[in-house]
Amino acid sequence: MQSVPKNICSPSNLTYNKSRDGFYQIGFGFKQHLKKISKESLIRIHIFRRKGLTMKKLFIIKSLLLATILITTDAYALLIEGSFYGKVRTFSNGAEDINLTGYWDNVTEGSEVSGSFWYDTDKAPENTSEFQTSSFYQTYSDEWMGSNFSIDGKTYYISDLSLLDGYNIKSEGVWLQNFEPAIDDSTKEMFYLFDNISTGGAAGGYKAIGLMVEVSSEINPLLNGLGIIQEFDWYDSGNPTAYAQAYIDVGAITSNERKASNAWVDISEFHLSVKNNTTVPEPSSLILLLLCGLALIIKRKWSQQIKNFAG
Repeated sequence: MQSVPKNICSPSNLTYNKSRDGFYQIGFGFKQHLKKISKESLIRIHIFRRKGLTMKKLFIIKSLLLATILITTDAYALLIEGSFYGKVRTFSNGAEDINLTGYWDNVTEGSEVSGSFWYDTDKAPENTSEFQTSSFYQTYSDEWMGSNFSIDGKTYYISDLSLLDGYNIKSEGVWLQNFEPAIDDSTKEMFYLFDNISTGGAAGGYKAIGLMVEVSSEINPLLNGLGIIQEFDWYDSGNPTAYAQAYIDVGAITSNERKASNAWVDISEFHLSVKNNTTVPEPSSLILLLLCGLALIIKRKWSQQIKNFAG
């Protein structure tokens, strides 16, 4: 079994000569090209000079307009969203022998658990698996995935863990298996997601929170290849060749609290879907839109001045 893998109008050809009437005549080195300069081009140059504008300033404004369009276009991402529902199989809620209390008050075997997660496929890392029938996308960060779980009327968000002043270990990833009988002697397909953070204090202390979700099937297909973009729904039908489970964990040993709770969850319902063209909020969006509007207003005023001058 596999283990987790670790032209002719170039600047050099342009010359500028100022004539007595204040116009700038542009030459390309050949008389036939000089004849092609339109009246509107000369009018534009005259207006730019009267208003204290230069070709360089015009180039800068047009460049800002182009940059606005390009950067705004980049504010889209492809997100994968998932959710699950299940019941507690086994759990641990504190430990009397080491003086730990638990986070949960009314959890028993069979208590309901739910959770959700998302990940950004544009920010996800490259596949690092060395195997032909599996893929592994993992980073030691908290940048392209988010998750939470709910139990005992409380919701825990992985990324909200308050960090201590010592070390921080963040790990998020997706592991996919799509076995082939000729290679793996199996037809198993698996989707496995994990999102964990642990932190320690310089003077002692420890905190951790994590979520692991797995959906596996030996017969019925789950995956669409081994790419990180996946979409499927799974329901527990009692078929022994397929199962889904989750592991949730939260704990802290500091000067203010000594708590620890964890549980294995039998999942009865799992959903994974693609959310297309989701706008990603960016602080600079408003500025970019204002620049775009300003450039359009200036261009409209220049066009009107050209028409008045030509008329």
